[in-house]
Amino acid sequence: MEQQDINSFIERNLKNFSVNSTGWNDLIGRMLSELIAAGWNIEHDVFGKEKFGGLRCYIYSEDEELNARLKKITYKYTRLSGKTCEICGGEGKLRIINSWETTLCVHHFIDQKPIMEIDEKQNIIYEKKPVLNMEDIVKAEVEFDLKQLNLYIKNSINTDEPFSFSSQAPNYYLLLKAVPLHLFPEDMQHRISDLFQNLQGCEICGHKALDHKSCLRCHNEPWGTSKYHEEDYGEKLEYIKECQMDMFIDEDGYEEYFKYDHSFEKIPGHQILFTPDDLEEYKKLLF
Repeated sequence: MEQQDINSFIERNLKNFSVNSTGWNDLIGRMLSELIAAGWNIEHDVFGKEKFGGLRCYIYSEDEELNARLKKITYKYTRLSGKTCEICGGEGKLRIINSWETTLCVHHFIDQKPIMEIDEKQNIIYEKKPVLNMEDIVKAEVEFDLKQLNLYIKNSINTDEPFSFSSQAPNYYLLLKAVPLHLFPEDMQHRISDLFQNLQGCEICGHKALDHKSCLRCHNEPWGTSKYHEEDYGEKLEYIKECQMDMFIDEDGYEEYFKYDHSFEKIPGHQILFTPDDLEEYKKLLF
């Protein structure tokens, strides 16, 4: 079979894959080449799509032996797609964007995630557009242990569609603190006030964000809250150092995304306990 025939087959069938961007084109092209090598008839089209953040290819043959070979190839590329950014084709992993699963590299993950901010006029900016002004809020509610904030304005008070914000987004606690307490139900007012009044400094990330047994900024536990800390790490400084190295490596892109967060003040004189040599040794253990 001529290479130009294979190239024509690939070019024709790339159009049959419903995917979010062109980052998987090379992946799909390699898969199509392998399908031909396995015995697929070049005259027949191949179809596929993105589903749950992974590549799905729909192909079938009545020849059982051929069908087994085809399934092995398509399964291989489904797995590879889970490690490949849909936008650029670089190294990626499964992410959640507005409740949708998608496979992205860190750069495009951050680029796709909306950032919530409050401007000098008290406008709440979301996805780079003002969605409401603080003065327009007439009612506020919190759910899931203060991890979700629902805001109502005059036109939405009698509907089930508030403006909702999650603690998984930067500046969530900045917004929660900015909403006037009297807009919350009475049983929540004291709890929200106590939260911000009693925050302690986190020795791991260096922010005043420690709420009892967890840091609201880095989500690490303070030393001693788990009986396993001493068993696993021996001493406090080793525990803090390893947590800090995990944050620096930032495999999931959390720190890169939350560099936009201004919810918590930094602790003066906070120390980073690991050295470049410590980090290299730690990476060898992980990777």
